[in-house]
Amino acid sequence: MEPKFVTKPAFHIIGYELKTKNADGQNNKDIPEFWQHYLKNKLGCTIPNPLHKHVELGICTEFNPETGEFVYVIGMEVEKGTKAPEGMVYKSFPELEYAVFTTPKANEESFTSSIQSTWNYIFTEWFPQSDYEHNGVVEFELYDERCHGTENIEMDIYIPVKKRSGEE
Repeated sequence: MEPKFVTKPAFHIIGYELKTKNADGQNNKDIPEFWQHYLKNKLGCTIPNPLHKHVELGICTEFNPETGEFVYVIGMEVEKGTKAPEGMVYKSFPELEYAVFTTPKANEESFTSSIQSTWNYIFTEWFPQSDYEHNGVVEFELYDERCHGTENIEMDIYIPVKKRSGEE
């Protein structure tokens, strides 16, 4: 599973946030439940003026390495400065270079585990063997038309990277 590399310009999102942590796999329980709540209640329809309808981002940010706590936001890209309605958050992220991993095609039942195993692969296999290191305060999942339906669904995981120093 080789990533493609892209430079994504600065972007701004409005969405719903969840505070979770990676200790004891807490995030692997919290995040899928959060998505179910988001989809069941059609919360995407409440995000004002998204730049790309039907493209949702699942963003991991504000990671605290000491506690394992982080913020997970489900949202959509919006114009800079768009006001977040009550109960939502507005966040901006800088331009970064990303390694983009596409999850293996899956059906509805195996989609969540396909996503989780891709994250696991990135951090346990790809990073240790690559010439790159993590670079940034945000990583995100991009859900677009490829993950609508019940078969052959996939999505992209964006991880901010930079070449390891001394390997240029």
